[in-house]
Amino acid sequence: MEIFEASCKLMLFGEYIILRGSKSLAFPLKFGQKLAISPAPQVNWQSISPSGVWFEAEFDENLEIKKTSDQEVALILKNIFLKIKELNPTLSLNNDFVATADFQLNWGLGSSSTLISLLAQWSATDPYSLLENSFGGSGYDIACATAKTPIIYEIEGREVSETSLSKEITDKFLFVYLGEKQNSRNEIKRFEKTNVTEQHVISMNSTITQAVKANSIEAFEKCLNDSEELLSPIIGKQKLKEHIFDDYPFSIKSLGAWGGDFFLATFRDLTAAKMYFKEKGMTTFFTYNEMVKQ
Repeated sequence: MEIFEASCKLMLFGEYIILRGSKSLAFPLKFGQKLAISPAPQVNWQSISPSGVWFEAEFDENLEIKKTSDQEVALILKNIFLKIKELNPTLSLNNDFVATADFQLNWGLGSSSTLISLLAQWSATDPYSLLENSFGGSGYDIACATAKTPIIYEIEGREVSETSLSKEITDKFLFVYLGEKQNSRNEIKRFEKTNVTEQHVISMNSTITQAVKANSIEAFEKCLNDSEELLSPIIGKQKLKEHIFDDYPFSIKSLGAWGGDFFLATFRDLTAAKMYFKEKGMTTFFTYNEMVKQ
């Protein structure tokens, strides 16, 4: 049996605008997926989350779907296998595949990107080619899947560089689950119609540079607020703090697809921050040390 591992992700800066050439600052997470693979007469797949088995499929030797619990997911998986076969023709696909996630799939942390990374690791193929043939997107999540520290990522050349933030800053981070999983593919399609200028890209890159250099939580909060100010009119969505948390005393930063999944809240007192969000009906949150690889 072979076992592979891939980390989930969160993008802190560069969401959406990364697709037009800006840098991004992203975190590989302590959550992720493992893929166990054993030889079999055909392709058998099972996906498991903390809630139990959520997807199963069987494929024949021609990758025709024999049986599945979800036809749409099975078709996506079939297309990935076909791309793998194209990239690595001598590889035998006949195996039992068991993918196990240690996070709730509705959190939006990267069940798709970790899947791509796992299959690329196993098949010795290019994960970005598999991504383009399936889910699409910038690829930052693929970079995070095998990263060990926070990264700065650019689509151009698939540039990945390790970075870090001051502990004095990250000790004031709380990641909170809003409770509404967003469909990233749909949001990306909507973003494709928006007008992004070169100055927008320059502004985002400048914000990321300032964030990495920041040595106080106040300086970092300015970067968070600047990013929200920049992106809100571009994507046509109200800033999360204005929309829901206008009485929160510190910064609120949307992550990912804006409007669902996790967001970042800065704080000065952790107990007070958790109490605030509990009173708003949110019950799932993690500190930076609980959430992020570093």
